[in-house]
Amino acid sequence: MRIEGKKILCIFRKMSGPYVIAGTGRHREQRAIIEGFPAVCMVRKEWRYKGESQ
Repeated sequence: MRIEGKKILCIFRKMSGPYVIAGTGRHREQRAIIEGFPAVCMVRKEWRYKGESQ
Protein backbone atom coordinates (compact mmCIF):
# COMPACT_ATOMS: atom_id res chain seq x y z
CA MET A 1 0.00 0.00 0.00
CA ARG A 2 1.26 3.49 -0.81
CA ILE A 3 0.38 6.67 1.12
CA GLU A 4 1.08 10.04 -0.48
CA GLY A 5 0.84 13.52 1.00
CA LYS A 6 2.82 16.64 1.75
CA LYS A 7 3.21 15.71 5.41
CA ILE A 8 2.83 12.18 6.81
CA LEU A 9 2.72 11.23 10.50
CA CYS A 10 3.90 7.75 11.52
CA ILE A 11 3.45 6.08 14.89
CA PHE A 12 5.69 3.06 15.39
CA ARG A 13 7.87 1.13 17.81
CA LYS A 14 11.07 0.56 15.83
CA MET A 15 12.76 2.32 12.88
CA SER A 16 15.68 1.20 10.75
CA GLY A 17 17.24 3.99 8.73
CA PRO A 18 16.84 6.65 7.48
CA TYR A 19 18.95 6.06 4.38
CA VAL A 20 19.65 8.60 1.63
CA ILE A 21 18.61 7.22 -1.76
CA ALA A 22 18.93 8.53 -5.32
CA GLY A 23 16.37 11.17 -6.21
CA THR A 24 15.71 13.51 -9.09
CA GLY A 25 17.87 16.58 -9.58
CA ARG A 26 19.13 18.19 -6.38
CA HIS A 27 16.49 16.56 -4.20
CA ARG A 28 17.77 14.11 -1.61
CA GLU A 29 15.22 11.47 -0.86
CA GLN A 30 15.24 9.36 2.27
CA ARG A 31 13.90 5.91 3.02
CA ALA A 32 13.11 4.40 6.41
CA ILE A 33 11.43 1.16 7.42
CA ILE A 34 9.09 1.37 10.39
CA GLU A 35 7.79 -1.54 12.44
CA GLY A 36 5.14 -1.74 15.11
CA PHE A 37 2.23 -3.63 16.52
CA PRO A 38 0.65 -2.13 14.42
CA ALA A 39 2.65 0.60 12.67
CA VAL A 40 0.25 3.42 11.70
CA CYS A 41 0.69 6.22 9.15
CA MET A 42 -1.72 9.03 8.36
CA VAL A 43 -1.63 12.04 6.06
CA ARG A 44 -1.38 15.26 8.10
CA LYS A 45 -1.32 17.62 5.11
CA GLU A 46 -2.69 16.71 1.69
CA TRP A 47 -1.22 17.76 -1.64
CA ARG A 48 -2.65 20.91 -3.20
CA TYR A 49 -2.99 20.94 -6.94
CA LYS A 50 -2.70 24.18 -8.89
CA GLY A 51 -4.84 24.44 -11.97
CA GLU A 52 -8.48 24.11 -12.87
CA SER A 53 -10.78 22.89 -10.13
CA GLN A 54 -13.28 20.20 -11.05
